[in-house]
Parts: sequence; structure tokens; C-alpha cells
Amino acid sequence: MFNPSKIISEMFASKNGESIYTAVKSTIKKHGMRSLMEKGVLLGFSGGADSVMLLMLLHEYRNRENLDFKIVCAHINHGIRGAEADRDEEFSKSFCNGLADEFISVRLDVPQIAKESSIGLEEAARNARYSTFQDIIRGREDIFCISVAHNATDNAETVVFNMVRGAGLSGMCGIKPVRDNIIRPLISVSKDQIVSLLREFNISYVTDSTNLSNDYTRNYIRNEILPSLTRISSNPIRSISRMTENLAEDLAYIDSVADDALRTLNSDRIQAQELRKLDTSVFARVISQLIFEKTGYFPEEKHISLLKTLIFDSNFSVSLHGDYDFVCQRDICFFENKSEKNVTSDVIFQIKAGENKIMGTNLTVLLGDNPKSSLNVYNFSIHASIASDIIECGLTLRFKRDGDAYKYGGVTHKLKKVFNDRNIPPYQRAFIPVLCDNNGIVFVPGLSVRDDVSAAENTSVTRISFCFSEVKNGEQETFTALKRL
Repeated sequence: MFNPSKIISEMFASKNGESIYTAVKSTIKKHGMRSLMEKGVLLGFSGGADSVMLLMLLHEYRNRENLDFKIVCAHINHGIRGAEADRDEEFSKSFCNGLADEFISVRLDVPQIAKESSIGLEEAARNARYSTFQDIIRGREDIFCISVAHNATDNAETVVFNMVRGAGLSGMCGIKPVRDNIIRPLISVSKDQIVSLLREFNISYVTDSTNLSNDYTRNYIRNEILPSLTRISSNPIRSISRMTENLAEDLAYIDSVADDALRTLNSDRIQAQELRKLDTSVFARVISQLIFEKTGYFPEEKHISLLKTLIFDSNFSVSLHGDYDFVCQRDICFFENKSEKNVTSDVIFQIKAGENKIMGTNLTVLLGDNPKSSLNVYNFSIHASIASDIIECGLTLRFKRDGDAYKYGGVTHKLKKVFNDRNIPPYQRAFIPVLCDNNGIVFVPGLSVRDDVSAAENTSVTRISFCFSEVKNGEQETFTALKRL
């Protein structure tokens, strides 16, 4: 086809070629790609203009820098375009001969993968492609990083696409030059520069016919939107590239501040006040990382926006993806596993005459007319009198359970409805104590005593008091909720 060494040398010695080479070399240096490349490169080679240029650039860079890293080209036939895809595969194999140290071709049934995964064809192809690249590298010691041929025009398309979807700072930074072991040396070079140089030296490449159709969103941006921007800027691709570089520097700083904040937080019990201190952008990153570490999923934007508002409340709960809630109780934030959420409702405390401290809470139950206690039962306390001679087998205390109901005032009341009517939030309901005997619920502080054990004449009456510690920082929230009943 051509003499590789001669044509490559001539191409990058030309004015346009040297300009592209200098830009790529600068990108490699700025983003620390060289140390990854020296461990060996797997190049995703489609046969298109971008991957053809990238292969020739890596070949030239290795020679000029007197390096000895391995270049392995991997071509993926996605099984989508039939004979055209087979043509691309044959071209790629032929072109890489003499330039790459090794050529690997893999055939995939992407339409079937998309169907089984219930995702779009483009997404399925991208996922399968990168997964295959990583599989090729795995277990090999002569190649380490994956080099793909995304260029400045691809980056501009991504920015426009993200912008109209309402992306944040990260989305407006476009395509990352380096992500894990994936590098993009061509990210500062435009598609026009690449095609122009290849045509100048009559270098062949293949064209994917689907790129010409505006049925795909990215194609529409590439073929219609970006060209129209030349009315505003003489070189919109370069302007967008400069913007993404500047924003990436800002993002790196914000991320570093968020990392510092994460290191100072106790991820199990977080003081809400510490989260309130954070700048909005830092807060979003800290919360996202905390949620990801706990659930394995990054939160949706709606969750972040909701938490930004709720964090200024002392008590709230937000349901997350999977089995977790993000909960704030009395200014302490933590993650609560939904599957373990009702464990406390199964704990039962025996209530005896005198003072009963309920472990794990700030509640003390006083049973009897004059129980010995150092507590001032008139502060943060709720009292009731019950007919003790008809209590079945003593008294127990637990916390609210689903389906709880009991009869008072001649009517059976479901606690859920009562709490809904009184606007008692869910995070407080779990801490509302329920006094029981063998016949069911006897009394819920703030409501009435069960009809059949209400104090009446000719019965033995026992006084019962529910006392809450008089401390600051919201410890009396449960008491406040009960007083609203």
C-alpha cells in the first residue's frame, strides 16, 4: 500500500503534520500519558481517519522519542453493518501490517447484546468495545493502556450534547483526555485537521456510512450544529476545546476541596452542620461520593437537589437507590438500610414498678404513684392513669410497628392514620413508644388510654409517666412529636 517509514516521516515533517504532532506531544506531556504508554499501548483501530492518524502518530512518537513500547491494534466488528463492516475489518488488518506490532480482530453481535441488555445500539456498542479492550489487556504484561482516537471535534459534539441536556460542570468539561488506563492523545486535534493531512498525503481510510445520517443525535450535532457555529466563531472547535481545558482545571480544584472535606468526615455518623458549611458544588460532590461508597450507585440529580434543601433541617429522610435511606435525625446524618429499618420495633422492654430506663433512647418510663426518681417528671414528660387491676400479665414497651391500632374513645384508631393526620414525619414515627399488655396496645403517649383499661371508679389506678431527657440539639424531638398528637 505504501512505505510506512517514508510516508510517516514526510507527513509529520510537513507544516500541517508538524502542527498536529506538536499538539499531540503537548497533550501527552500535559496529561501524563507517556508513563502509561511506555507500558504498552492497545490502540482501538476502526479503520476510520481518526484511528489511522492515531496509529501513525504513535508510530512517529515512539521513533522520535526513542521509546520501545509495544503497539497492539484491536479492531472490533460490531456485527451491525454487514458487508461494509467486513470491508472495514479487512482494511484495518491490511493497514496495520507493518505499523502495529500486533493486530487483533474481534467479532461481536452488538444487536443481540443491546436486546439482552435493553439498551440502545450505540450504548451497547460502546460498552462492548471497551469491555473487549480491557479483556484483551487483562493478563498481559506487554500492554497496559488503551488509546482511542477521540478528537477535538468529538469533544465539541459531546459538550453541545451535554449542554442541551442541562449538564453540570463535569459534563461541560467534555471528554477526559485520560480516564483510568484510557488515553486520548488526539483530543486537541480537530477532525478537519486530521482529514486534511491524510488527504494531502493520499492516506486511505474507511468511512462509516451511518455517520452521514442525521437520524443519530451526534451526527446531527456534527453535520448541522457545529458547522453553523462558524457564524459566531471562526474556529468554534478550538474555542470549545479551550473552554473545556479551563473548566477541567476548575473542576480539578473543586474535586480536591471535596476530597479534603471527605477525609474530615465520619462517614458513619455525620454532623449535619459540617455538611451545611460546604459550598454548594463541594456539597454535591461530597454527598455523591458518600452515597456511592455506601450503595454502589451515584445518586440522581433529583436526590442531590433535594438533599441540598433538606440539609438545613434537623430531621429528614431521603430514599436512595437500592436498600438505603439517607437519614438525618437530630442533626446527625447517617445511612439506614431499609431491610434493617424495623429491627428496633421488634425489641420489647419489660416495664416494672419504679424507674425504667429504655436503653438506646433518651426515654425513661416511671410506673407507680410515687416512684423513686431523680427526674423532674414535669419537664418533658407525658402522664396517664391506667386501671392496673385489669392489665393482663404486666406491661411491656416497644416502638411503633406497621399495622398498629387500638380502641379509645369508642373508636378503633390506626396509628398510621393518626400520625398522618397530625403530620408526624416518618423519621419520628419509628421512635414513638407503644405501651402494651397481652391484649394489645394500652397507651401511646399523646393519645388516650385504651378504653377497657382507662381509669374509672372502683378500680386500682396506676400512674405512668414517659419522661424525656432535657438536653439540647434536638434530643426532645420525639417528645415534641408526641405533644402534637
